[in-house]
Amino acid sequence: MIYYRKSKMELNFDKIFRIAIISQKFSGTYPYTKRDKKWATHFILMHGELTIICMLFIYNIIEFDLKAADYSQMCRNMCLSFVYLVITLLYINMLYYQSKLKMLIETMKAEYELAKTMSEEEQNVILEYAKKGRWLCRAWAILTTCGMAQFFLKSIVSTIYSAIQGNFRIVQYYEVICPEVIERHRNNPVIFITLYFCTFFYSLYTSALYTSVLPLGPIFLLHGCAKLEIVRLNIKNLFDNDDYVVQERLKKTVLQMQDIYCYSHEINECFQILYEFLLKATSLVLPITIFAVIQALGRGQFIPEFFAFIFGAFMVGTTPCYYSNMLMEKSEDVRMTLYSCGWETRFDLNTRKCIILMLCRALRPVSIRTIFRSVSLTTLTDVFQQAYALFNLLNAVWN
Repeated sequence: MIYYRKSKMELNFDKIFRIAIISQKFSGTYPYTKRDKKWATHFILMHGELTIICMLFIYNIIEFDLKAADYSQMCRNMCLSFVYLVITLLYINMLYYQSKLKMLIETMKAEYELAKTMSEEEQNVILEYAKKGRWLCRAWAILTTCGMAQFFLKSIVSTIYSAIQGNFRIVQYYEVICPEVIERHRNNPVIFITLYFCTFFYSLYTSALYTSVLPLGPIFLLHGCAKLEIVRLNIKNLFDNDDYVVQERLKKTVLQMQDIYCYSHEINECFQILYEFLLKATSLVLPITIFAVIQALGRGQFIPEFFAFIFGAFMVGTTPCYYSNMLMEKSEDVRMTLYSCGWETRFDLNTRKCIILMLCRALRPVSIRTIFRSVSLTTLTDVFQQAYALFNLLNAVWN
């Protein structure tokens, strides 16, 4: 059981979502960061290094993988290159909608403070959905950390195995071929350490961006679900009160629903293009990564580090669809509660008109849309069907 005082202490945005905030500050995407010379230097150094490594992956694809018909390695390098494209779009989205994202965060902080004056039941609703958002931040942090750890452990295990076999060599964090001017000095300790650090930083920086940006939309959606749940509680048994109380609660409900519609509109504006791209990315990266893993297994190679890519691509597409669908379901629950709240026992014309108008508006549920369609589990099904079709095409072409 959650007590009132405990709820007051825990409803703190910065503490609940500190994992995402720490990652945002590290990557430079924190909405409250000043875009000055210090930030510009930070961005050029960090994102510039990523651009160089991405160009190195593309160089390997063109110069070696395609010529050697090594489609498994090509798919792996393509996945890592595509990750660069994804995080670049994530960064651009955070910069372009910085003021709107800051406003959404301020809205949540203000409503967390307001929740301290609400009833215990309403506080618990907000806290419940805040904890779901915190769990999602932790899930992304664990996933990205496991992905980095798999690359690191593979390099260590491969190095130990080469020593046992009598052919000792220190294996890179991720094996990649450099241009000839660098490749001839590959075993030079300075070159080796630099390349190891650069590929490690590539995974660290991408992990920070995934952890900082991808949970942000679902966090806002979950808070929208909490707001809808509170509206549903206020509507429940609405007409068991006298006329004055009914009118006051109806006014409150109308204002709350208008606030929710505006809130969801702001979320949609911030993430509409991003979610369209991420769903397309899922339908591409998921089959390519699975194909690369299967091809490697067919050659007797085991690449466990790419299992994190598979699960990550799955989460990239699933999380916005799942939580947007939850928002739609909560909106439908509000509509059904409004219809069954007991309005038929009252004959006040103005009250009935108000109920009719609210029901008509509620026919179109609160949801998040991409450019072409709603973000929902139905859309996710289409994405997985496209991914499966592409996987079959890859098998048909290269097998």
